[in-house]
Amino acid sequence: MSTPGRAPDPSTPVEEIADPFAAVRAAAARGESTDLGDVVRQAPVLPHGLSGAVGSIDATIAPPVVPTKIVGVGRNYRDHAAELGNDVPQVPLLFFKPLSCLIGSGAPIVLPPGEHRIDFEGELVVVVGRRLRDAPVDEAARAVSAVCLGNDVSCRDLQRSDGQWTRAKGFDTFGPVGPFLRLVDGFDAVPTSARIRTYVGDALRQDGALADMVFSVGEVLAHLSACMTLEPGDVVFTGTPAGVGPLAPGETVRIECEGFDLGRLVNPVVAA
Repeated sequence: MSTPGRAPDPSTPVEEIADPFAAVRAAAARGESTDLGDVVRQAPVLPHGLSGAVGSIDATIAPPVVPTKIVGVGRNYRDHAAELGNDVPQVPLLFFKPLSCLIGSGAPIVLPPGEHRIDFEGELVVVVGRRLRDAPVDEAARAVSAVCLGNDVSCRDLQRSDGQWTRAKGFDTFGPVGPFLRLVDGFDAVPTSARIRTYVGDALRQDGALADMVFSVGEVLAHLSACMTLEPGDVVFTGTPAGVGPLAPGETVRIECEGFDLGRLVNPVVAA
């Protein structure tokens, strides 16, 4: 669905549109230079699709992305690296999260059985709008077509014991994103003064400015594209500021962006 203006609330009228991710990838496969944001703006309304106020539609809010891959950036805030006793990387530290980890706002984060420390990590998430391969920094930054909020849920003890992060960050439900995408014409449209804030219940746990990233979004995407082709719709978690901490059943995590309205990503926490 697509709507102009502010982040939708329950009274915002919306209409169902054709899948923009399928359309932009089909165009890329034909060699056409098409941007995801443009495809969303021009997507036709489905004649028999859902319509009405957001709060009146009998549907679950799904993750607003359909990526071919999810990439995360580790230790991209100096204060977060320091709080876990780690050095700041000299180049972007990259890892994958599986597509099966994605959930939307309102869906529960399910803690796996056993004695584990499971941490929240509030982050800004960027969505690549067009195919990128071996792109310079400026071009890579311009290729961002949308942004949203994300929670890179992480199992700390498995992260330490495994030595790499696939299991630690790959459990089902460990990738909340949303609640909606905000379309942008390149990452320069996002103010670096905007702040990612994470709450557990009503307690503020994280509060970090985008300007505090070690590597800019353009640098991260350029570094990635030197290794792998980024496809339209691919998702990159850009790193988390200091303040991460463990989750427990019965808690609720809320992530917001102060200074750039992205709505509220809210997920309850439950035991398996």
